[in-house]
Amino acid sequence: MQRARRPLVLSHRDSDADSLGSALALGGAFAQLGVDAVLAVHHPERIAPPLNELPGASAVIPLSAELATADHDITFVVDTASPALLGGEPSLRDALLQRWPVVNIDHHDSNQHYGGVNYVETAAAATAEVLWGIFTDAGIPLSPDMATNLQAGLVGDTLGFQIADTSPRTLRAAAGLLEAGGATHGLPRRVLNARTIAATRLYGAALAAVQTTASGRIVWTCVTQAMADSVDASVHYSHGLPNTLQEVVGAEIAAVFYELDPDRTRASLRSTGRPVRALAEEFGGGGHQLAAGLTIQQPISAAQRIVIDRLETFLTE
Repeated sequence: MQRARRPLVLSHRDSDADSLGSALALGGAFAQLGVDAVLAVHHPERIAPPLNELPGASAVIPLSAELATADHDITFVVDTASPALLGGEPSLRDALLQRWPVVNIDHHDSNQHYGGVNYVETAAAATAEVLWGIFTDAGIPLSPDMATNLQAGLVGDTLGFQIADTSPRTLRAAAGLLEAGGATHGLPRRVLNARTIAATRLYGAALAAVQTTASGRIVWTCVTQAMADSVDASVHYSHGLPNTLQEVVGAEIAAVFYELDPDRTRASLRSTGRPVRALAEEFGGGGHQLAAGLTIQQPISAAQRIVIDRLETFLTE
């Protein structure tokens, strides 16, 4: 970090509080070192409110071929377990990850260690926690904006410090970020819970479509383009649904299916105990043991049948 003069900072395609907050905080750290970093994600225009209100979010640019020919000297990738999760065409990803040295900073135990340097702390509850440790150890001052972005990442990935991965160090990180000007209320709380009127209506439509199987042990719903169009929202504005379904009494596995286009569907899986990451990996996905995702080249109706059938079998294994 101290040697970098023209760093490029990337995070995964489906921006959430931890990936975006971590990237923005890393950009802030470079600013503290007197360096201007370029921050990029796939389709930044899809970053939903209130994530797009995080300090510095308006400066994030899209992945593009121009980035691959720009005058950078190093690439930092945060909260991204595999290059495919960056989005974009494989040729573009290859160009971005092969031209300059790559530093891969993450907390997922499914990380593929694709960097020249792989700083992966699987005991951390969030990449924001990993970065807090790096900045603290390196003596890089935390600005209030950096603290807010990292706190948003902590709050988002721990569901407000509720998940089992929340450790004493996670809470020490939260305390340190509070001291530096961050907060667990306000914007960090809103990235976990807040949504627009249109997103709220989409959320309600998806909840109204909830189905169950396996005697209520599997609960799932879908978010279709037609549902989104009917409330003037985007499919990408339906965050939080998997965690809500996980709270249904008797549910062991929750699944939400998102219609990305007529022949491509993304599924988010949550489990109360049985690890679902390996199942997601069967379909080319990944994530955490109890929170994973996958994308399948099928229309949403077919994708639901395929994944739900596999989940039913999974519960009997």
